[in-house]
Amino acid sequence: MFFICMLMPASISILIEKRIIKKELSNSDLILKYLFYTFIITTIMNTFIYIFSSDNYLYYQNSTFTYDFCLKYMWLSLLLAIFLPFLFKVVNANIDINLEIRKKRKNEKKKNKKKRSNKKSNKNN
Repeated sequence: MFFICMLMPASISILIEKRIIKKELSNSDLILKYLFYTFIITTIMNTFIYIFSSDNYLYYQNSTFTYDFCLKYMWLSLLLAIFLPFLFKVVNANIDINLEIRKKRKNEKKKNKKKRSNKKSNKNN
């Protein structure tokens, strides 16, 4: 049950994201997204467990994975798995980061050296 609880919700997130984006992704992109969703969902769910659990386990115990616990965990992680692709789509649509990297050309370097040498010669005069 441990592996089903941890690994299944991310596949649902991938399925929903593929339907939202409506374009084919390569296998490597799907694997990376699956790992990303697995990490995010597991981290959020572990935080919930730590905050709301009466025992505050720092690690999982076999006694933790009762039928009742797994049922609650799966329903909450399913809701999270459905919600996250929509959240990431909204964030991705509204936040845009552009990086511009310029490489100096040789001519620009020579011009800058000439300007510096002219400024130094003018200061000396």
